[in-house]
Amino acid sequence: MLRRRKPLIYLLCLFLFLLGAQGCSIEKGSQPEDKGIPALTQINASYSTRPINVPAIVALDRLNFEKAFQAEGIDFKWTEIAAGPAQLEALASKSIDISTSMNYVSALLAKANGNDIRVVAGYSQFPEGIAIVAGTDRNVKTLADLKGKKIALQKGTMLHEFLIKALEKANLSPTDVEMVAMESVDAAPAMMGGQIDAAILPEPLLTKVISSGKGILVQNAEGFITGQTFIVARSDFALNHPEAVKRFIQLHEESIQWAEQNKEQFYTFAGEQLKLEPKAVEALYPKFVFSTQINSQMIHELKESAQFLQKNGFIKSTVNTDQLVDDLVDISFL
Repeated sequence: MLRRRKPLIYLLCLFLFLLGAQGCSIEKGSQPEDKGIPALTQINASYSTRPINVPAIVALDRLNFEKAFQAEGIDFKWTEIAAGPAQLEALASKSIDISTSMNYVSALLAKANGNDIRVVAGYSQFPEGIAIVAGTDRNVKTLADLKGKKIALQKGTMLHEFLIKALEKANLSPTDVEMVAMESVDAAPAMMGGQIDAAILPEPLLTKVISSGKGILVQNAEGFITGQTFIVARSDFALNHPEAVKRFIQLHEESIQWAEQNKEQFYTFAGEQLKLEPKAVEALYPKFVFSTQINSQMIHELKESAQFLQKNGFIKSTVNTDQLVDDLVDISFL
């Protein structure tokens, strides 16, 4: 009786072995690198040194991304793109693979409009480094004084959300002011030259305008918006080259750590890059928090912002905003 069972046992073991092998091959075959995807030879990423983007400034000075990826046989190239819409256009055209310091509103609106991107890591938070400033001769001292004024800002960004929320606090609506679409670097001199009444500016432009005596602080963004920016990648790039995305984030974290450990040196070459005195960089540095972390609170705040944007007509009413954020944020690279 025992002898008759042996062939059955052998057959059962063989069946389990083949089943396990098949399962392993399916799992392995699901990995992007086994789908005939060419080896990665080049990475294109965007950066902006402003407002005071510590990781970008450090990376440009130390060339740590270029050196690290070169050692892996990958050519790495930075391209300066400051504005959110321009970053998104570059991602959509595949001229860049990864974008750094993209503000959360631009990312939400892009995803809602079908731009297939993923937030893969945090970048910075700086609500204290954003404010509404007005010309000293424009009789604007409070938010209520903005009624009927011409205000310059980057539309479709977190600066836009900030202005709407600030106006609401003063019982005003967007129709009570004239919004002028303008890059921050152009808005500052336009306000100082009297072409507009007020502007929403980030640092270091904010400090420069106030220090000139031609602008006064009306309201900063703290308590209105998170001032959050992210590292964003094209979805196809992130899916096909997850290890490259993880390596990028790791190098980014190294840049943050280097600045923390070498502050005096950083203040010097950051000042050269931003055309500021080292002491000015040191004074502004605490307004910015740099971290790749994405936690549940941040995701909750993104969902609240998505709902706010939908309520104000930026996102179609048919879009499920919670699902939008869930599809946008991918923490698997952290």
